[in-house]
Amino acid sequence: MNIFRTHRSTVQRLRLTADRQLGAGNFFWHAWRVADDRDRPLLFHPDVTSDHWDEGELPGLSLNDMRRIVIRYAHWYRSHGVLPHTHVGVLTRNGLYGLLHHIALTSLGAVAVHCNPNMALPTAAEYFVRTRVTVLVADADLLAGCTRMWDRSASSETKEILTEDIRLLHETAPRPSGPLPGFPHRHQRDDLVMISHSSGTTGRPKAPVFTHTSFFDGKRGRLWTFPSQRSDRMLTALPHSHSAGISYLTMALLLGIPTLVLDAADGALLTRAINRFRPTFVLGFPLTLAEIDVTRVTPYAAQSIHSWNGMGDASHERHIRPLTALGARHEGRRRLAGSRYIDGLGSSEMGMVLFRTVYTPQSTDYDRLIGRPIKAVKDAAVLDEHGNVLPDGEAGLLGVRTPSVTPGYWDDPGLSQQSLSNGYFLTGDVVRRDPDGRWYHLDRTPDVIHTADGPVHSLPLEERVLLTTQALDAAVVAVADPDRPGSDVPAAVILYRDDVRRSPEDLLHRCNADLRKRGLRTLDALIIAADREELPVGPTGKVLKRRLRETHRDVLGKPAQDAVAHTHTLPEPVSARAE
Repeated sequence: MNIFRTHRSTVQRLRLTADRQLGAGNFFWHAWRVADDRDRPLLFHPDVTSDHWDEGELPGLSLNDMRRIVIRYAHWYRSHGVLPHTHVGVLTRNGLYGLLHHIALTSLGAVAVHCNPNMALPTAAEYFVRTRVTVLVADADLLAGCTRMWDRSASSETKEILTEDIRLLHETAPRPSGPLPGFPHRHQRDDLVMISHSSGTTGRPKAPVFTHTSFFDGKRGRLWTFPSQRSDRMLTALPHSHSAGISYLTMALLLGIPTLVLDAADGALLTRAINRFRPTFVLGFPLTLAEIDVTRVTPYAAQSIHSWNGMGDASHERHIRPLTALGARHEGRRRLAGSRYIDGLGSSEMGMVLFRTVYTPQSTDYDRLIGRPIKAVKDAAVLDEHGNVLPDGEAGLLGVRTPSVTPGYWDDPGLSQQSLSNGYFLTGDVVRRDPDGRWYHLDRTPDVIHTADGPVHSLPLEERVLLTTQALDAAVVAVADPDRPGSDVPAAVILYRDDVRRSPEDLLHRCNADLRKRGLRTLDALIIAADREELPVGPTGKVLKRRLRETHRDVLGKPAQDAVAHTHTLPEPVSARAE
């Protein structure tokens, strides 16, 4: 527990913890009121398009700077008819703009409808229509793209949407001439504050809603446990349109943690930012963290890092170990070589990470371990398809009971009802729990491979494929079984960081030897992707297994090519023929 030498004192954190009015809709104003360092630079946002952004002093915004900008935005919104409960779309690559507009909108009692800027424009345009936005602020090119989509539809709903270039708004929003009545808005517990879509990897992005109380649930306790020593500096490479991005920036403002907000982060950019900002802990979705080239992190920057935070999907051992080899951490009074990797399983609908485990260089238990539920989870269970609780050791659907879970989906009350089973919210994950109370992540429900011999879970296979091949990324997906029509078998698609030519036959042999040794289902095919287009990811960095299933559906019925090996044409290894 962090009590002393923190950016916010014990008294300040007690005030925040005890204030029952504090919630997701007004966190900024509580952070501003409790702070005694309102002019200290707090949020940093580099211009990564500049060749010189890593030179000289990095400019930052203080709480007072943010307050002035938020008030300007709020006056602009009110002058354009935004009132409590108005839905306003935000579509920008600039994470700092996104946060400041989020604060301005919730301070008016309006609903911020966030969309990832990497979302396909037809999908984004449709998302804003079905979430009933009446105002959209966006980057100029994204705004033009949405407008083109709407013009084609010629719908009366789209003609009523007011649009504004988000940069132009920032530059021209006038200084207020007087106070805004009812500002900041006084929120009720169930007031809707945000709609932030799911990843959309299994189909059309869902639209879970977040309320003033539910979206803050779980954060109150973290006011005492979140890393907030005066030496701490946070770097967040999360998509800042995502609920996770908003959540962690909320914590940064409440606890006064200097934070670098990094947009559109890939591994190279994130590595550069680590060297520039020298954070003590780094946040990102698993693939973003996996792309960090640890050989390019300078020793000077590496020595500052004590923690990495992965969230959303659980991370793979192959990606965790190189990171924990960097930096140093404290355990009690001892300073130990190597950092910790805090791995969390969550989803958009959960509002926060609900399972957590910590890895260090000495960790040996991996195999898709996700640890135990956090305190915010009132109950968790492994369920069968009828909602019955399964015994330890059996695979089933993950159900949770927690106040942080979304109250539902904006446009689909039927889906909201389908997500409940026996009083549990179904997260869409397949898990198992061992007799010691530790939980393991086996799959997402749409990705289970239904073979003639029973279901095969893809994630344990991916864990071994990554370790065996040392690829940058991998996905195991279902492909058609030509010998048993109607059944599927597993195939792996792998991607390397470099362009070195490798034998898919050799890699398939090695993977299957390892899988047999561990009692896991072997692969029927292995495909080496030439680039990221052949192992595609969605807006939040999750592999689009749905597209891979479509692309490689009939791979076993075709002759193996240069980058493909499969068991239907694969010769036996020399050792097997000798026997």
